[in-house]
Amino acid sequence: MCGICGVVSFGRPAETEVARAMLARLAHRGPDGTGEYSEHGVALAHARLAIIDLSDGGRQPFANHDGSLQLLHNGEIFNYLELRRELVSLGHRFRSHTDTEVVLAAYEEWGDDCVQRFNGMWAFVLWDARRRRLFCSRDRFGIKPLAYRWDGARLVFASEPSALIADPLHSLEPDLDAVRDFIEQGYTDHRAGTFFAGVEQLPPGHSLILDDGGLRIRRYWQLTPAAAPTDPATAFRELFVDSVRLRLRSDVPLGTALSGGLDSSAVAVTIDHLLRTEAAAARPVGARQETFTMYFDDPGSDERPYAAAVAREILSRPHELTFSGEELVGALPAVVEAQGEPFGSTSIVAQWFVMRAAARSGLKVMLDGQGGDETLAGYQSTTLSYRLAEQLTSGRFPSFVADLRGAGLTPRQSLEAVVTPFLPARARWRLRARRRRNDLLVHRQIRTRTWPPSTPAGGPFQDRLRTQYHVVLSQLGLPELLRYEDRNTMAHSLEGRVPFLDHRLVELLYGLPAPSLVYRGQTKLVLREALADLLPPEVLVRRDKLGFVTPEARFMRGALGAFTRRVLESPTTRRRAFVDVDEALRRLDSGTAGFELWRCVSVELWARRFLD
Repeated sequence: MCGICGVVSFGRPAETEVARAMLARLAHRGPDGTGEYSEHGVALAHARLAIIDLSDGGRQPFANHDGSLQLLHNGEIFNYLELRRELVSLGHRFRSHTDTEVVLAAYEEWGDDCVQRFNGMWAFVLWDARRRRLFCSRDRFGIKPLAYRWDGARLVFASEPSALIADPLHSLEPDLDAVRDFIEQGYTDHRAGTFFAGVEQLPPGHSLILDDGGLRIRRYWQLTPAAAPTDPATAFRELFVDSVRLRLRSDVPLGTALSGGLDSSAVAVTIDHLLRTEAAAARPVGARQETFTMYFDDPGSDERPYAAAVAREILSRPHELTFSGEELVGALPAVVEAQGEPFGSTSIVAQWFVMRAAARSGLKVMLDGQGGDETLAGYQSTTLSYRLAEQLTSGRFPSFVADLRGAGLTPRQSLEAVVTPFLPARARWRLRARRRRNDLLVHRQIRTRTWPPSTPAGGPFQDRLRTQYHVVLSQLGLPELLRYEDRNTMAHSLEGRVPFLDHRLVELLYGLPAPSLVYRGQTKLVLREALADLLPPEVLVRRDKLGFVTPEARFMRGALGAFTRRVLESPTTRRRAFVDVDEALRRLDSGTAGFELWRCVSVELWARRFLD
């Protein structure tokens, strides 16, 4: 895990000072050393967070034996030991024990297709001096970031888009479409752009090539369903345990973020299972697993009983954390700085506190359950809708009634759950937008009608459900959460690892029939069956889902509400004309505002820090 940046502009002198200035803005991502490389037209820089092979042999840019290849690598290739053995058998020699050198050798052996063999999370940039060619790649789900600006002749890239502030040739300006989508719908990361105009993200599962022929972006991976196994629970368990096993590879201590939800609990109990049965694989865990749980004395967001049940079952050293509304407001400058772009709720601040506590405890790696909802169809409102529609159209009315009753919905929610799958994507968006009317919070100067990415209507409802979750994985949901986690972990020089996003596991889950995922109102059936002997009963049978939430309504009645008013009433906010301040204040005074009011504050705090 590291910070990488650089400038490539053929026919110009190397812009080493620009690369160094960007790297200074990424220092938090790599406190264990820096490195740089330059030749005519190329300047590369790297800040290292040492996780595997802590010696100087892991410093970057990493060169091959003759220096013709220079690699900047951010992330981890978890199957690097297996790939290393294969490459040794093919004649490659290694001088370090890093996964970075494996990436370099894999490129030498297999070229651009090397990424097909990687199991991990990565964003890397490889300069091939002989071919005068830059090859960049981002992992399948975009766990690791890579932002860039291309003006047709000059490429500037960095791990975080805010680092491009240091580029003297381009000032950072707001992308007004991104601002509008965020305030109105809460959408972020649903397209290639960022909140900065002209700054793009390399899409997940894509590579970027720059040479004399120009810049090209190519897809190297597309999510396709694996063949459904005869025993889904056994297949899931084998892959999930192996995913966790691989993600325990580390030369530094690691811990676990344990919310008490099903996904983070699954990670924690699987680590414990490996600690008891495969001590060598779990060596970085130590004698006891360090777990970190955020709690609040609020019935709507307190999952302590579930986290405590898990902690009692495993060999653990639990850490319980909380914070007040005053502490939240006090932390906002640091969190805004860390995130670099607006963020959707105060739960991101809670995650920041968790990662700070982990770093202060001496850890450098954290595992968590991110991606479980998206891969296991865990968002009940979406999954249930498509399941009910499938039952209706196939005439299975007893199952329809049982699932609807088991979901515990209000009459209005039940009606929406039944009707939603039959509507086109735009109609679903219209219904949602009309109900919330968050377009009124957008200042009239930037308010326009836009539509979210549409989802194909598809054929059978099984296909529609699969399509919907592909959108959640790739556009509306997971990309945003992964960005938040990357920024919060790296702000504290931590590496975050997400076992649910092993591509083998995702392909398996994507191919399972709907009843393996949701049945009679209960979600994530295959996970519950696969880990029934490891999860405590109270977690195993949970039907409610809180998510990682904070008592935002309570905070808004106190310090956060007062802070929100100060931000909204500021002349700076009115002059900026992102937010309709009068509408926002009306909602604040009514006491009925939700996340949409926080988004107004978040986008203004971001603008003050990075645009003013």
